[in-house]
Amino acid sequence: MLEEPGPWGTGPWILKEGVSTLSKRSPQVVLEANPNYWNPDRKPKVQRVVFDNVISKAEALDLVMDSTGKVDIVTELTADEAARVAQSRNARVVRSDPKTLLVGVFNQTTTGSPWSDVRLRKAVNLAVDRDAVVKNGASGYGTVIPAMIVPGAWASNPTLKPYAFDPAEARTLMKQAGMKSNTVTIVAGEGFKGVVEAIAANLEAVGLKVNPVYADAPKSDDWDIWLVWHFDWSPHWPAGVVYREFFGRDGGYRKTKKVDPGFEQRYAKLLATTDEAQQEKLTQDLDKYVYDRADLLFLYAPAKLYAVSKRVNFVPYKTTMLELAETSLAKEVASQR
Repeated sequence: MLEEPGPWGTGPWILKEGVSTLSKRSPQVVLEANPNYWNPDRKPKVQRVVFDNVISKAEALDLVMDSTGKVDIVTELTADEAARVAQSRNARVVRSDPKTLLVGVFNQTTTGSPWSDVRLRKAVNLAVDRDAVVKNGASGYGTVIPAMIVPGAWASNPTLKPYAFDPAEARTLMKQAGMKSNTVTIVAGEGFKGVVEAIAANLEAVGLKVNPVYADAPKSDDWDIWLVWHFDWSPHWPAGVVYREFFGRDGGYRKTKKVDPGFEQRYAKLLATTDEAQQEKLTQDLDKYVYDRADLLFLYAPAKLYAVSKRVNFVPYKTTMLELAETSLAKEVASQR
């Protein structure tokens, strides 16, 4: 967090103006290239970066798409906003595929929760057509994942395949479990409205009525599935950064009263292991464990989308952080300065 102007630190940028903390944020934050940065191969290619903390996202999108050059990069695009930017003459959509995930957390906090029954959790996973959710709900901006790790990333389990789209088996499991209510309340942020609608179409096809609630988090105990976006910012530690958050006894997204001894044992073993190859195998085992239990509604890895002026050559980071060291001005723009 940037509490006062530098110079301080060893990074590629020096804070020249403004503050940015959890409790205080100035209208602008201005960074300038650090002339003494230690890595000559990564020195910033632009001299000054201004973060505007006042302008609305709607206005920023209008400005990045006009020809004035007042805004060069807008972050956190939704699929609908990306579709609009893609039609612009002056801006383009830049896509990055970091180690993100969008999953549905089942509400197991209430006494007698139906979601404590693995058959119902599996039924919902089998009822959802993930390819259609990504195509229709996210405009194609995502990658279907089997469980918690993006295919090809460290510790991804090659033996796992996404749950099959099998409405008939979903109905069979629901009947076996004796689901008492046919109404499912899904809580999700406004940006995932299309995703909720795509999921709702699938669930309604197996006899479930969906009640959507658009909010960042549940505001009461009266909900069934909460769509959570999360990402793994660690190089090789999804166990602590991702799994613990959803399944650990102190996890921020854990929505069950019961401690899972199977998870806790596997997590403790990982913590006690220093060999990286063994850590990878144990993480793959952890992924299979939560997959077999259908502990979440596994969906997809959302792409990170940016609106970028054609004046700028923007290089996104897999961490989703705005590092900007490799970002540069287009040659014709740079020659005018």
